[in-house]
Amino acid sequence: MPRAAAAWALALAACAPALTACAPDYNWREIRPPATGYAVMLPGKPASMSRPIDLDGLAVTMAMSGARVGEQSFTVGVVVLPDAQAATRAKAGAAMRVAMVRNIAGRERIAAEAAVPVVDPAGRPVATQAGVRIEASGQHGDRALHLSALFVARGNRAWQAVVLGPEPDRAHAQVFTDSFRILE
Repeated sequence: MPRAAAAWALALAACAPALTACAPDYNWREIRPPATGYAVMLPGKPASMSRPIDLDGLAVTMAMSGARVGEQSFTVGVVVLPDAQAATRAKAGAAMRVAMVRNIAGRERIAAEAAVPVVDPAGRPVATQAGVRIEASGQHGDRALHLSALFVARGNRAWQAVVLGPEPDRAHAQVFTDSFRILE
């Protein structure tokens, strides 16, 4: 091996541990949990759980699937609402949004409308559904937290796709929230 190439290979080998230590492994994969009505890309193997919650007087069960990479968590929560009325969807969506920001004792910094794709089982677009994206900053105990989230409701379901971590991770949060699709 020529001397310059050997020196370059040695330098690269010496830097490799530092480079991989700074770059968490994002292993994106699509998930479509059964009976949840959505598809999304997660950056790692999903874990799932369900728990009862109260959305401003609506007693529902939230099913959650998510993954962690480093200190960032990527989670989708879905609830089945008692009916498909627009007022019920609006109430649930607003309560989910308020609860997420309150969980980090935070304040919304950015809120924008979003057009969430609605697709058939083959992934072909059939419509869009209005939603909202937010970014908020807050803390839990003495730990600073940043939240990037998408909230949307359609039919008798409401979803939240949330990225939570100590620092903004806008690039990965965008990959995650942009990949969210409602399945019909």
